[in-house]
Amino acid sequence: MKNPTDEFYEEAESSSDGDISKTRRKKNSTELQKMGEELLSLNKKQLEQIEVSEPLLAALREYQRIPPRHEARRRQLQYIGKLMRASDHELIRAALEKLRTPDRQQVRRSQEIERWGEQLSQGDTNDIEAFVDAFPLAERQELRQLLRRFQQLSAKESTDNEFSADNEQARAARRRIFDYVKSCMP
Repeated sequence: MKNPTDEFYEEAESSSDGDISKTRRKKNSTELQKMGEELLSLNKKQLEQIEVSEPLLAALREYQRIPPRHEARRRQLQYIGKLMRASDHELIRAALEKLRTPDRQQVRRSQEIERWGEQLSQGDTNDIEAFVDAFPLAERQELRQLLRRFQQLSAKESTDNEFSADNEQARAARRRIFDYVKSCMP
């Protein structure tokens, strides 16, 4: 709910001839500069999914080249904000929003990988059979070997109370089970 005083200040910000006030322009440019900062946090593959102009892309690359804690970074960020004003920033905003929100299918797939990984690492041969039946790409023998290795290392870990290399090996073996489950799922 909007505060009535906010509405008053918004009305006061715009001048009588319809121009945008200096305060509003400054807020808009700051927002675009922050959007430019978000673009800097993206990796190369994600950045390719967003249509940005070549000068903006070059400015983003130049920013990455500048050493941290350098005044040139701040100036480059302001330049990126300026280039953002000239670009189709609404299109960029929509693409960033799309990248921020994970796809529902990906979320479901991740949850299913987690569920099967947990079930297999704690389960028995019935779970192996159910997994192989559900996912034809899975190989029973390879899965059994991964599970056997994990169970051996986790049994060894339960006898040792202190942190050891066996503990790290058990985590790595568990991670291999999850990676295998992931590779078998479409």
